[in-house]
Amino acid sequence: MSWSLPALWAAVERFAHARGAVPTTFAWNLSQASVVPGPSELLMLPLAIADPERTNVLATVACLGSVLGGTLAYWLGAVAFDPVGRPLLALLGVGDAGIARAIELMARYGWLLIVSSTLTPISSKAIMITAGATGLPFPGFFAALVAGRVLRYTLIVGLLRASAGPMHQLRAKLLDRRA
Repeated sequence: MSWSLPALWAAVERFAHARGAVPTTFAWNLSQASVVPGPSELLMLPLAIADPERTNVLATVACLGSVLGGTLAYWLGAVAFDPVGRPLLALLGVGDAGIARAIELMARYGWLLIVSSTLTPISSKAIMITAGATGLPFPGFFAALVAGRVLRYTLIVGLLRASAGPMHQLRAKLLDRRA
């Protein structure tokens, strides 16, 4: 079977319009925010580009999944850091020195570290697990997680809306369609 960019994009567009796109986006963001490595927008962005009418819905379920996943990571750190959290962090490339540094930073910066991990390439999973492991109070953790994720997806939707025209033209050019 031969793959081409137009064929791949046609498959993405079909899936974007299917009923499974929304729950799959939720499930990906839930798993990615808690234990699965990978970028959280891996699924949402191409689906939102393929079906602009669903952008707000996709961003909302991605945000909800991400918040729930971050909460699961927090509880994983709180109740099972040594048997589960530490090995998971090791898989993400975080060793004992990194854990010690994260604990020190969590004690000092807490909620600010949570918000910044939701907006930057810093591993949110590692931060959420560490927040639970260090006993960061859950209400402050949850408020920071929600604020950071809502801000992140609001920015993404804004960027998608602002770039809709040029993105449509690029998509048409790449797929050899009329813009």
